[in-house]
Amino acid sequence: MIKAIVQRREERAAQVIAVGAATSGTDLDRFSHTIEDSPELLALLSETVQAAMQTSLEDKVVALGRCLANGVEDDTRIDAERLRVRGLARIETQEAKIMAVLGQPQNPDGRSPWTGWNRAEILARLPGYVDVLDASMALLVAEGLAADAGVGGYGGGGPGREQWNLTDFGQNCLRLLQAVTPTGQQP
Repeated sequence: MIKAIVQRREERAAQVIAVGAATSGTDLDRFSHTIEDSPELLALLSETVQAAMQTSLEDKVVALGRCLANGVEDDTRIDAERLRVRGLARIETQEAKIMAVLGQPQNPDGRSPWTGWNRAEILARLPGYVDVLDASMALLVAEGLAADAGVGGYGGGGPGREQWNLTDFGQNCLRLLQAVTPTGQQP
C-alpha cells in the first residue's frame, strides 16, 4: 500500500508539470529549464507539486498546472500564482462542491435583497454536509475564498443570517477548477 501511495504522488507531480508545459505551449525540457533558472519559479514549482501530490481531486491538479504555466509565461504573475496555488492547495472535493453552490446565483429571479447563501440553503443542496459544513466554510474563509456578507450587516449575522459568497479570489479559483473536463483537457 505504501508503494501505491508513493507511486500516486509521483504521478501527480509529473502530471502537474506536464499540464504546466502543455498549457504554456512549451516542450517539457524548455519549461523545466525556465523554472530551474529562477528561484521564484522554483518556489512556485515546489508549492504546486506539493499540493498536487496531496490531492485526489483531478481538476485541482490541472488547475495547479495552469497556475504554474501562468507563472512561467509571465514572471510578473509569480506572486499571484503562488497565492492561487496556496488557495487551491487545501481545497478538496467537499470544498469544491460548496464553492460550486456558492458560485451559483442564490436568487436567480433577482427579487430577494439578500446576496448570499445561508446554512439551510447550502444544506438543502448538500444535505450530507450537515456535520461538516462549518469546518469547510471555515477553511474557505481562512483561504480567502469565501466570506459572510451578513457579518456586520443589519441584524448582525449569526446562525440563519449567513450570507455566504465567494470572494473574487474564490470565483477565480472556482473558474480554474471548473475549466476542466473529465479527461483533464480544456473544453
